[in-house]
This record gives sequence, structure tokens and C-alpha cells, in this order.
Amino acid sequence: MTTPTPENGPAAGTDAGFVVTERDMLGALEILQRADADPDVLLVLSDEEILALDGADALRALGSPYLDQEHVHRETAGATAMRGLIARRLVNPTDQAREDEGELLVGEGDPADRLIQLERGLAGVLTLRRIPEGMLVLDRLASELRTRLGLYFFPDGGVLEEFVAADGFHHFCTPTRESLPARLAAFVDAHEVADRDGEVEEIGAREVTELEGLEDTRALTTLTAVGDDGARRASVFVLSDRVRVVDNGAEDPAELPADAALAISDVSPEGLQQVIASLLPPEPEAAGLG
Repeated sequence: MTTPTPENGPAAGTDAGFVVTERDMLGALEILQRADADPDVLLVLSDEEILALDGADALRALGSPYLDQEHVHRETAGATAMRGLIARRLVNPTDQAREDEGELLVGEGDPADRLIQLERGLAGVLTLRRIPEGMLVLDRLASELRTRLGLYFFPDGGVLEEFVAADGFHHFCTPTRESLPARLAAFVDAHEVADRDGEVEEIGAREVTELEGLEDTRALTTLTAVGDDGARRASVFVLSDRVRVVDNGAEDPAELPADAALAISDVSPEGLQQVIASLLPPEPEAAGLG
């Protein structure tokens, strides 16, 4: 699965649209090689910086909490963000001290005609955001505070993680694929209240919000796995004393027919990790990014 953005801004070139050069791919590979079970944050970008670098389409999957505020003028914020990126030397708008972009791997045009050149690590992160083989998005609402976590999957076990905080800052790191079930379970069930596995019950979609005890929900996370074979979804309700999981199948929970049959059950810490592991896209064949 690739997710090119048709109008992803000056970082992509002039009017050539979505392009990837050898230098971009080298930066992407260098980022993935830093994978760790407990990774450090490699880069933090704001909503407006991503807007300036990659266009509005690049913010659709995980949202833009800061830019979505009524008082924020998106165009002005993007222009100001670009100036900041230039000041931090993450963006080079001149022809001086540029590295060779190499051959064009994706798209059309001459890489030498790019209006700006990004620092290689930044170019690598943006490239990875554009070309995943699959994705898993976690949308968590707790105490009226919404945060999102996006996982981008690549061959050879490569993973890029993007955490979007409520203030509109996007934190990037590279966890190992093996660490994800436990890592994501900690995001979903931050207070570790998952207790034990329960019997699987079948209920109608309309009945979910009417289930006894769900008014005690402290956090609700929707997990959406996206790959070449479509999407799969699950909803995790974290109560004060247990965790309940609803299998939404391939449908968006908001669009399910009222008479759709869903499976719901309590889960243990191990059961929650198993649910998350089942949503991870199949590992792509080891063909490399190039």
C-alpha cells in the first residue's frame, strides 16, 4: 500500500507531485535502521510544519489538532512554520551546500529542480509516511483529550511510529515490530486495568452503547488496520476495573447497520496484546524499500 499525496508541497519538487529520490530513500533506510524496542524520539514536527512540507493531504490520516482550531489561519501558520524550518537548517531553500539527490525512484521530473532540499533525516521520515505497505491507526479518547498513534509498516520488519499529541505535535520514532503488542497495549490501557479474559458475547451494533457498565468508560480507543486487503477495526473500552474489546470487523463503527452482529469480551493483559497483534498487517516480504 502506498499513500502518495497528489499535492504534497514544495518538498516533493516543483509541480511534479509525489516524488522520491535516491537520497530520500537513503534517509528512510537510515531512519528504519535505528529501530529499538524502547526507541528514542527521532523528530518532532508540528501540524503546520507538516502542512508546509507535505500539504494538507499529509494530515488526513492522523489529523491536525492545532490547525483545526478556529482561530488558526492555516496558510499563515504554514508559511511561518517554513521559515522556522529554514532557521533550524532542516530546510535548505538555496542551491548552496546541497547534496546530490541521485536518481528519481518515484514520480516524474528532474530532482535537481526541487525548490528546497530537506535535511536527510527529515526527508527520510516524510518519505516513510508516503510509502507504507500497511498502517495501524489508534485513536484514543480519554478525559475529553484525543490523541492518535499511527504505525507505518515496511518490508524486513520496518516500522515508523507517529504519535500525535493533543497540542498538534507529531513525535516520530522507530520501534521494533516485535515490541508493538506490548507497546500499543500500554497506550490503550495506560493504567493497566485489564484483568482477565471473559466469554465472547454476540451483540447488535446498536446495543454496544447500551451495555451495562460502559458508562464507566475511562478511555475509548478505536484501532483501524489498513492494508491492500482493506480495513479491519476494533474498539477497546477501558473501564475502572476491566477492559472490554469489540470486534468491528471491516466496517467503520460509526457506519455499522443497527442489526450488525458484533463480538465483545473482557480481556486480560495478554488477551489485549493478542487482539492488537491480530490487527497488525501481515509482514511484507523482505524485498527492501528500494
